[in-house]
Amino acid sequence: MTAYDRSITAASSRLAETMTVEVRFVTSLTKFSDSPRFTEKIEVPAETTVGDLIAIYGIPVDQIARVLCNGRDMNPGTYTGGNLDLGASISDGDVITFSGPAPAIPGTRSAAV
Repeated sequence: MTAYDRSITAASSRLAETMTVEVRFVTSLTKFSDSPRFTEKIEVPAETTVGDLIAIYGIPVDQIARVLCNGRDMNPGTYTGGNLDLGASISDGDVITFSGPAPAIPGTRSAAV
C-alpha cells in the first residue's frame, strides 16, 4: 500500500475536512517511505495527530528518536526521560520529519561519560 493509499484510507475513516502535510523520513526510518527522496505530501483528516501519522506509516514508536514539526523538536527531553506526545496536533502545511537514531561516527566519543 502506498502513502497515497494510506492517506486516502485514513481520510475516508473520518468525516472531516482535510489538510495536506509533508512527511519526511531520515536515518533508519527511510524504509517507511515509498518515495525515492524519502519525502511525501499526503492529505489527512484535519484532526490528525503525530500518533496518527506514525500509525499511517506503520512506524514502531521505539524506532523513533526525533520528530520535528517545521524544524522544531516535538519531543524535547527524550534524552532525559521525556516521551513523544502521540497526541500532538499538526496543521495544514506542516512539515513533519521522523528520524531514527543517528549512527555512531567512527573516531568520535560519546558525550556521556
